[in-house]
Amino acid sequence: MRLPDFAAAEQIHDFDVAVVGGGVSGAYTAFRLRHAATEELGPKLRARAAQRPDGKLRVGLFESSDRIGGRLFSLTLPGVSDTPVELGGMRFLNSHQRVMALVNLFQLAYRPLPVEDPLARHMYYLRGQHFTAADWADPAFNPPYRLERGERARSPGSLLHEVVLRHRAALERYPERYRDVGFWNLLLAELSDQAYRLIRDATGYDSLVSNWSAADAIPYLIADFAPGSMYFALRKGFEELPRELSRRFSAAGGEIRMRHRLHRVDREGELLRLTFDVGEGTDNVRRVDAPVVCRAHHVVLAMPRRALELLHQDSFMFDSPRFESDVTAVLPQAGFKIFAAYRRPWWKTTRGITAGRSITDLPVRQCYYWVTGDETPGAGNPNSVLMASYNDGASVAFWAGLTRNAERYQAPPEVFPPGVAIPEDLRGAIAPAPLILEMQSQLCELHGLGVRARDGTFPAILPYLAVFQDWTRDPFGGGWHFWKVGADSKRIARRMQRPVADAPLYVCGEAWSHQQGWVEGALETADAVLEQELLVPPPTWIGGRGRPNGA
Repeated sequence: MRLPDFAAAEQIHDFDVAVVGGGVSGAYTAFRLRHAATEELGPKLRARAAQRPDGKLRVGLFESSDRIGGRLFSLTLPGVSDTPVELGGMRFLNSHQRVMALVNLFQLAYRPLPVEDPLARHMYYLRGQHFTAADWADPAFNPPYRLERGERARSPGSLLHEVVLRHRAALERYPERYRDVGFWNLLLAELSDQAYRLIRDATGYDSLVSNWSAADAIPYLIADFAPGSMYFALRKGFEELPRELSRRFSAAGGEIRMRHRLHRVDREGELLRLTFDVGEGTDNVRRVDAPVVCRAHHVVLAMPRRALELLHQDSFMFDSPRFESDVTAVLPQAGFKIFAAYRRPWWKTTRGITAGRSITDLPVRQCYYWVTGDETPGAGNPNSVLMASYNDGASVAFWAGLTRNAERYQAPPEVFPPGVAIPEDLRGAIAPAPLILEMQSQLCELHGLGVRARDGTFPAILPYLAVFQDWTRDPFGGGWHFWKVGADSKRIARRMQRPVADAPLYVCGEAWSHQQGWVEGALETADAVLEQELLVPPPTWIGGRGRPNGA
């Protein structure tokens, strides 16, 4: 393999550890490395730290875009400043030990994030029929699906959970059998096709019941359905977590390099040489004549599958067929979100809904009642927000097609709250007119408000602003990942920690975790790299036993 000519490099920096990727796993890894006391480090890192004037490791955190956060992307919308919207990851469970430990360590405020309206008024609109969550409790209720006798009088969640529980014991005894079974295949072996379609439509997720490894799908769903499970959201947005990690990392002497996109990785004796493209932002990162080059004794790639695949194929780890096979053992899942802000909470006045989510088989799929403002005179702010669409699978392509027309949305003057101005560019997320008008048409249909012509002539419930995020775009490739059928997830996850046995290169992130789709999974893999490969001791603050030096 021919090394590139680095003679023209503008700068070469030496790091003890270079962490590539400013998402939550990368920010957490950098934070822990910089805060680790010298005497606690393994012998190799301790020797490196001892050579530094401050006795700390020199750690660099490199991010290709102009923001820290990765797939945690929180925005504050004009007119609704007290509750950010979450275009990426939005919640965590009370059982997520690592996330809860960090939230408590940093004293980050959080709130419950209900999925259901306490009075079961949230809507279902499936196969042209409207009903509410309360209808599932009625034994005489028949959804518009041709269910078999034993499948009736149960909610879609119950049908799904029953199948999962029936296989839990067998999975524990014979895990290798379930690795070669697709979860979709398993469900259709237990249920009629109509029951399967009901579960897929009424749970709101295509990917959840797709053909990923049944060996990983079963424990995933058991954890989600665990008794006493509660969802929480950070009051200032989930992006606050990686931002706080990076802030404390920087304050402790860590170095952050934004708009540095990793181009390739090469060996240089016992070191690794990183070549970065640099630029003005995510979409403007460009190849330069004089690249930025860094050498590091250890490199942690905190990157999803697609970002790894975008690296130059002459990077040394691609010489290993097993590495390429392990990278593709996880499947990126398409994800798309739309949030819309309104002058009034029309869902409260028309349907009496104040919280939770409604679900449809239309492309909007899931609609969360994010902020329901108070319209009582003098009581507060009536401005309100919907997560107007949270969709995955095939629906993503529908919405992505509408983003190609960049026509700016012009809301009628009467829907603007007093004193609210719309920014020209809200971190690149403002939705175009075709997307907003189609979204509102489907929301009207979901809520049974009648569908007008798709020209903006809806009842007085148009939004004054909408924002969106398509996670299939590079460098993410998807909103989350699932293990492929046939993948030995435990063995591959362990190999990905150090994919080339004789090289100081490590991989972490949600993709190769056992809690895919969750921040907890991203932190789990970072801890595995830190503790099993770099020999950094477990953090003392897990379980509330203490806090790191300088944190």
